[in-house]
Amino acid sequence: MRQFLLLLLLLTLAAPALGGQAGELYASSATPKVELYTTSWCPYCKKAVNFFRSRGISFVEYDIEKDKQAARRKQLLDSRPGVPLAIINGNLVHGFSESLYLEALGK
Repeated sequence: MRQFLLLLLLLTLAAPALGGQAGELYASSATPKVELYTTSWCPYCKKAVNFFRSRGISFVEYDIEKDKQAARRKQLLDSRPGVPLAIINGNLVHGFSESLYLEALGK
C-alpha cells in the first residue's frame, strides 16, 4: 500500500513536468477514481459527499478521525491540515469546490 501511495504521489508531482500527460491518463478513464478524506462533523465534507452522490459518481470515503491508516495516508499525500481532501483522478483538491471538482473530473 505504501508503494502505491508513493507512486501516486510521484505521478501527481510529475504531471506538470510531463505536460499533464499523467493527469490525462486518469481523465481518459470512463469511470473517475475519487477518494475523499473527511470527518463526521465537517459541514464541507457533507457538501462534498452530497456533490458526488447527487451526480452518481462513486467514491471511497475515509473518516480520518475513525481510521488511523487513512489519517496517515492523508498526511503522506498532503501535510496541510483540514478536510475535505478529495483526490480525483490523481488530482488533489483541498476543501469543497464544485468548480474544482468538475475540473478534476474533466467536465
